Amino acid sequence: MRVLAVARPLLTILVVLAATIGAWYALVTLTGVSDLTTRLPQDVIAYLFTEDDAAANRAEVLGALGQTVIDAGIGFVAGLSAAFVLATVMVLWSGVEAATMPVVMIVRTVPLVALAPIITLLFGNGFWCVAVMSGIVVLFPALVNIAYGLRSVTPQMHDVVTVYGGSSWDVMRRVAFPTALPSIFAAIRISVPGAITGALIAEYFTTTDSVGKAVNQALALYQYDKLWSLVVVVTLVSVIGYALAQLAETFVLARYGRNAGRA
Repeated sequence: MRVLAVARPLLTILVVLAATIGAWYALVTLTGVSDLTTRLPQDVIAYLFTEDDAAANRAEVLGALGQTVIDAGIGFVAGLSAAFVLATVMVLWSGVEAATMPVVMIVRTVPLVALAPIITLLFGNGFWCVAVMSGIVVLFPALVNIAYGLRSVTPQMHDVVTVYGGSSWDVMRRVAFPTALPSIFAAIRISVPGAITGALIAEYFTTTDSVGKAVNQALALYQYDKLWSLVVVVTLVSVIGYALAQLAETFVLARYGRNAGRA
């Protein structure tokens, strides 16, 4: 079982990579886009590993990637934590949902590009601006998934706790949280690429040395080898992050989920 649990995320990575590379070749070949602007996988490999300047190229790309991962990580943790706390409060006190959901919906429906100038004015054009914008992307889908999971407690499960004198918090802690684990991990899986996407969008408007800024500069300077390499590495990080979340879900649900201990 443990081998299968590890193999599933690895298989996910391999399938996604194979499909992406196949689609990449197909699009470049069938669309007839100019060779001046397009690159194939072997071109990216050459830029990062076999050219004379490959070491310098890798250092530049990985340096930008490291900053983006930090930005996305802060947004991921902040957005997911806020979603978890807010979902818990909403389930415990229904009035909170009526007060907060309209605000959350407004923030989510307004395009992030439109919010960017306001967020930049409030938080500056550095690290915190990126973290806030990344957190906004994470917040709404995570909130909806977690709240749905916390509300999936059946009346029978609720009554078992309350009949022995348990409070609403006891129901939440002993029943709702374990029951909501699949929804919580679904929120985590969705939030990984969401946080990276939010960070990349925000980085277009900031001064941090990151993938978003590097992509913008590479496009302006016609550095297409660098541009495609940046896109490839950030995509790989997103896929790997999703697979790691899937792996963590498998182990946690096997130990603490609704069917924990069953064959």
